[in-house]
Amino acid sequence: MLKKILLLIPLLIPLKEYGLEMPSVFSDNMILQREKPVAIWGNGNPGETITVEFDGQKLVTTVRPDTNWRVFLAPMKANAKGRTLTVSGARKLTFQNVLVGDIWLCAGQSNMQLALHAVREGKEAAASADRRIRLLQIPRSWSRKPVYNIEAVWNEATSQTAWYFSGFAYLFGRRLFQETGIPQGLVDISWGGTRIESMMDRHVIPHVQIRESVRKELENQFHDLDIRSDRELRPDKQRLPGVLYHKMIRPLSPMAVRGVIWYQGEDNHADGMNYADKLQVLAETFRRAFSDPRLPFYIIQIPPYQYSLRDPQLLPRFWKAQFFWTERDINAEIIVSTDCGNFKDIHPRHKRILAERLANTILFREYRKGNSSVLAPQFKEAVWRNNEIIVSFHNSNGLKTRDGKAITHLMISESDRNFLKTEGRIQDDTLIIPVKKGMVPNWIRLGWDQSGNHNLVNCRGIPVAPFEEEVQIQQ
Repeated sequence: MLKKILLLIPLLIPLKEYGLEMPSVFSDNMILQREKPVAIWGNGNPGETITVEFDGQKLVTTVRPDTNWRVFLAPMKANAKGRTLTVSGARKLTFQNVLVGDIWLCAGQSNMQLALHAVREGKEAAASADRRIRLLQIPRSWSRKPVYNIEAVWNEATSQTAWYFSGFAYLFGRRLFQETGIPQGLVDISWGGTRIESMMDRHVIPHVQIRESVRKELENQFHDLDIRSDRELRPDKQRLPGVLYHKMIRPLSPMAVRGVIWYQGEDNHADGMNYADKLQVLAETFRRAFSDPRLPFYIIQIPPYQYSLRDPQLLPRFWKAQFFWTERDINAEIIVSTDCGNFKDIHPRHKRILAERLANTILFREYRKGNSSVLAPQFKEAVWRNNEIIVSFHNSNGLKTRDGKAITHLMISESDRNFLKTEGRIQDDTLIIPVKKGMVPNWIRLGWDQSGNHNLVNCRGIPVAPFEEEVQIQQ
């Protein structure tokens, strides 16, 4: 009798079903990237047959000995109609209401994190939320080692889900959707107080061209992390090197995405030109993680703010690094924000103008909508001749002053760098600055101060990028 009972016990205990598993970012309401091969991936039993079906495509693969599997859907056109993604193996997984559109990784620190309910335009934006915008909130967490899954699922944008999502990211995505009708997927990878180093992959550092001093600085940061126990680490872990890459970015790889929005720098504002090298490491980190060497990078210039009473040039030197890097990367662009800050609040609450400026830039560069007037005019050269400095710009597009008054925050100096305020006039989309007799101008500045909200703009009101440059002498 005991033998018969023992034989029956296994039949009374549910068998655990092993086999097909997928990361949680595969969920109902997800969005897949249009016009690119789309990776679908997961785990299973070695040798298990996996079948993926979507949009008339049917792909079959076998789980590798390391338990991983991956297939690529062929590029698809945008589609705002929700459809079903089915993945079958030892069990069947079904994901409903899947769209095809563009996915943007919205990364940075507190100005990216600031929720829609905390920005001035939040109430109206949330009330008109459109479900064809999809939101993926990455939990704020850290790890010493790479993690391959996170508890995060896609949501339709509703008045409630948008209310707690990044206000800047949502306003940007809403503008893109309104202008194109293409579904937009927004991935919020933000954490207040984050340093740029926290989202770097240390294995990228040896493979990028950066100055040796910066390479050594980064290697020392990672080494210091390695030799310390968790108890010895600073409490604000989002400032540690690599730890957010491991937990908040690596689990998304190899998702196909359209581009990266980077709104960060407050915690690195004292880095000066070193930040340009760090941007190079960061961009390579994202481009490798998402298998796209030309992945677009859109940098938000951090707005004016009173960072230092002793050195008002600290922030402009950081701006110079942001501009320096974007000027040298054909797949990068910077969004000027000198008129979108609050000198006494590091978290300006008015986000719509800057978010739509970003969207308009992307509409021009990525969607071929609009014209170059959405880009900030940037310094080209300054030439001194006939007692005048003639300053020309890239993308000048109808220079004027915002308020119709004299140009503000304009300065020149001789070789001693003793800068003095000066006046200028606009003529044929150039800036003309008279020079007093006997003076030999060597340097020119516009808006080169942490409070530098100058009034020189283009025809659309986009501010000229602040600059400090040498003056060329022309006989």
